[in-house]
Amino acid sequence: MILAHRFPGRILRACVLVFAAGSGLPGAALAQVETASGADAAPKSGQPVDFRSTRVEIRDEYQGLQGGGTVYMIVPRVDFSVNPDLSLRIETPIVFADPGTPGNNSESGIGDLLFRGSYRVAHGPGYAIVAGSEIILNSASKDSLGMGKNVIAPLIFASIDVPQCNSVVFPFLQHYMTAGGDDGRADVHYTSLKAPFLTRWSNLVYTILEPQMVIDHERSDKVGMTLEGEVGRFLNRDLAIWGRPGVGLFGDNLPQVYNWKLEIGVRFFLK
Repeated sequence: MILAHRFPGRILRACVLVFAAGSGLPGAALAQVETASGADAAPKSGQPVDFRSTRVEIRDEYQGLQGGGTVYMIVPRVDFSVNPDLSLRIETPIVFADPGTPGNNSESGIGDLLFRGSYRVAHGPGYAIVAGSEIILNSASKDSLGMGKNVIAPLIFASIDVPQCNSVVFPFLQHYMTAGGDDGRADVHYTSLKAPFLTRWSNLVYTILEPQMVIDHERSDKVGMTLEGEVGRFLNRDLAIWGRPGVGLFGDNLPQVYNWKLEIGVRFFLK
């Protein structure tokens, strides 16, 4: 059971993916879910956070929502490498939402488009720091498939090698703010803090443990938390697959906190 709490007001090689969406369907608030893609973190080189490869991925994601509904998303994403320090991202989610309540039909269509720019501002032996921002557009084809708001979300994170564990930790901070949209929809204003921990194993396998805390400033700084785990594998130097389950730990009625989720995906690294 998810408990309510209050609180006053990645990784290697790429950034954390954030997909945020909201729902107007009664009884089912489409969770503003933040997803870190582990195959981004699994390095193709020993350098901390560089963007030398353009990446193309597609993932399938299932979410069980606190309101009892479910959401299924197919999310294509492209990370375009401008140079080793700069990467540009675009996501075009396809969303299938089932409110799970009588009298409300399932709907499907295009969700909110996401754009990101990430720049490596500093790096050295065993560490790197990346800053950037996302823009999430109020572009969903139906009201129930998006937030109804344009959102700006600046971010900063570091990658820090932990060589004794063959691991990397990624302290990550991102802040989401409404920048216009449908006046009839709730504003988006919250902060996300994460600490993904990536470990590289033999046979090109990696794992990630990722706790996330959200502080919703629109809801009196109410706090919620999710925990996700991931197992991925490189099939060859240019192709990776992964699976990621997640669970909501606490945060009743927060749109960023789901009851459960399951994600699978595949990623291609291009020269």
